[in-house]
Amino acid sequence: MLKKFRANFRSFEEFLLFIQIFSMIILLPVMLRLFSIPRLMSMLTPRDLKVYQNLELENLRDKTVKFTDDILSRNSLASENTCLKRTLVLYHFLRKMGMDVHVCFGVKYDTLSDSEAQKKLEGHAWLLYHGDIFLERNTEVTKTYKQTYCFPDKIE
Repeated sequence: MLKKFRANFRSFEEFLLFIQIFSMIILLPVMLRLFSIPRLMSMLTPRDLKVYQNLELENLRDKTVKFTDDILSRNSLASENTCLKRTLVLYHFLRKMGMDVHVCFGVKYDTLSDSEAQKKLEGHAWLLYHGDIFLERNTEVTKTYKQTYCFPDKIE
């Protein structure tokens, strides 16, 4: 067990990051029910940037993505709205690292049905960094969504 722990966590800070990500993923469904998206976004936007100054930022970013994806892929509580949870978690932690990422929400009609009456509206959430889709598994699919809201709204 200690070997497995050491394989995933090179430092105590990485272990704490994992615990913070796990906790946030567990709390997000409740937060999404209690707060509007603008209110939740302001709560998830860290006041202090670069909290994680002691760790190499590129490694920390990669670990944040890895931990988030690992937890979401294994957690049955996170099976709904996975893209939203993933995006909100990454937004919060990457902002803490000092990265100027933005959350975007978009919608599209599914293309499985030709019938106008059976079309279903689908939503998606993703990150932008310097105006580009960031850390998405399939950017081409993300581009098929019409952006409806971005936070913060000013993209530099």
